[in-house]
Amino acid sequence: MSDKIEITGSDLSDALARRLAQHLQRSGLEIGDPLPTEAELGAVLEVGRQRIREALSVLEAFGIVVSRQGARRVWRGFRAADLATRWIGFVDDPEAATRELLEVRHALETSLLPLVIPRLQPSDLARLRLLSEEMVERALRNESFAELDQQFHRGLLAPMGNAFVDQFLQSFWVVFAAARREEPVEEDPAIAAMHGRIIDAIEAGDTRRAVHELDAHFYGVRNRYPDIDFGTTAALPV
Repeated sequence: MSDKIEITGSDLSDALARRLAQHLQRSGLEIGDPLPTEAELGAVLEVGRQRIREALSVLEAFGIVVSRQGARRVWRGFRAADLATRWIGFVDDPEAATRELLEVRHALETSLLPLVIPRLQPSDLARLRLLSEEMVERALRNESFAELDQQFHRGLLAPMGNAFVDQFLQSFWVVFAAARREEPVEEDPAIAAMHGRIIDAIEAGDTRRAVHELDAHFYGVRNRYPDIDFGTTAALPV
């Protein structure tokens, strides 16, 4: 029995796309910068222009690079939210995807909050307070506060400086927007007000209560998704 692995044309194309993406990422390109020409990339990677063109098409499909009519492609970088935008178009049940991502968010945010609190500055808390107050005002008018909710939760974890966490949170709202596209807005002022209680606890220096309030917030949100059994996921400090 031979241990030889057959390498298909598809495998080679995927491998070249990965090599190309790694090369572009390491080349110091900033978001919006034009890419080198196909000929230049082919010379660096030692492949023909047609294969470079095919690899670039793969990266375009993932939103990593963007083509422009009559101009060179530009670098977008690796953005989970862009991938979620493309992925959700192929999901037959965005509502189920939202529920599952919400479960992950619940575990992630309540677990990370004790690590974030010591890094939050007064200016961070002031901005989060304003967002929480505006959410309540919008909810009372029965207007969607999803955009403010996204800013609040991303801002709450921003001091970690973890790009992957931030991109994951962005991805949730991409999926959420797709799931709610056809439904009327039904906002709950009580859920909106929970954000302010999280800030109250942080400003009081009570980490345990802050995590409890965040946990309670997710329990409030889960009422939209009653088939998920959320548990208290945070490891509270003693």
